[in-house]
Amino acid sequence: MRRIYFNLFSITLFLLVISSCKKDIVKPGTGTAALTIVNCVAGNSKLLTNFNGTDLSGVKFYGQLNYVDPEWYLFTTNYSGQQKLGLYLAADTSLNSNPLFNLKLNLPVNTMHTLFLMGTPQAPDTLFTKNKLPYHLPADSTMGIRFVNISEGGNPVSVNLIGQADRYAIANLPYKGATEFKHYTVRSTVDSYTFEFRDRITDELLGSYTFDEVNASGSVETGGNKWRNNNFTLALFGTQANKQVLMVMEYFR
Repeated sequence: MRRIYFNLFSITLFLLVISSCKKDIVKPGTGTAALTIVNCVAGNSKLLTNFNGTDLSGVKFYGQLNYVDPEWYLFTTNYSGQQKLGLYLAADTSLNSNPLFNLKLNLPVNTMHTLFLMGTPQAPDTLFTKNKLPYHLPADSTMGIRFVNISEGGNPVSVNLIGQADRYAIANLPYKGATEFKHYTVRSTVDSYTFEFRDRITDELLGSYTFDEVNASGSVETGGNKWRNNNFTLALFGTQANKQVLMVMEYFR
């Protein structure tokens, strides 16, 4: 375990690789807050974080944010809830540099949030969500999935669940739209779930993602089913010409 200490808080990082995405596992308790940052800025490979905002004097950059590689942060130790965050292009970190993002986040204790970074270096944009994570009783064998549209340009999208009579999981999701988490069964009777993001007007396929081996036995804790009792986000991101779907693990029990 690696700890990075700042003026008023520390960040504890744990690493887990699932579906080619690195996740930092956190379990917020009294006096803590958790934040996931997802770098989907088009044309950018890496951002560096400065938890002093724009003050670069004597600052060492922490938390390299690779493209579409979510990172988790746990804020602890006299944490007050208000947090400065400057995000800099990796090639532009001199004392005279301006951040690509200069943010002040409200992270109340005992909460979990996700910060999506999107747009382009010339026109950056953000979506900040509070994660109201459902609890899954072990006996229920369910998973939670929410859907997010952070792909700028174009029409709203629909999210379709392949093989269902009512194909719409979500009928209309505009840019910067984020749904609540929906429950899906994780049992031996279900082989997989495939979700398609489509243009709501033209029905053009924009991207898809498959949750495979849903019928696997066990749970992630026992080295078995990686979906059971966990919560995930499917996010449509990218430019008008190149849209993709990213799976983000929001919580690990």
